[in-house]
Amino acid sequence: MILIVTFVIVVSFKQKSFEEKREILLNQLYINIEEAKLEGKYECCIEPPCTMCYLGNWVWEDGTCDCDKMMKEDKFDKVCPQCIKGLEEGRCKSTDKEICKI
Repeated sequence: MILIVTFVIVVSFKQKSFEEKREILLNQLYINIEEAKLEGKYECCIEPPCTMCYLGNWVWEDGTCDCDKMMKEDKFDKVCPQCIKGLEEGRCKSTDKEICKI
């Protein structure tokens, strides 16, 4: 049964365009990030939240983000590059509004 369901999902996904596949994957990624936020594991400082930390491409454990906390502690060397870029673009959503002025 699982094999049949998996096959149908793969075939259905394969028939989609690149943009449709990308949208599905990004939507699922942001759903996972929102779940991590609810669990208190994702304290991102930008909106939309970074994906770099969730995917394990930074110093935090996979599925976590502590960039907002690091900013509050003046540890900008531990803020991921995606968050730094988001801050420069004015996408700050830190709980400490003074940080957003940096």
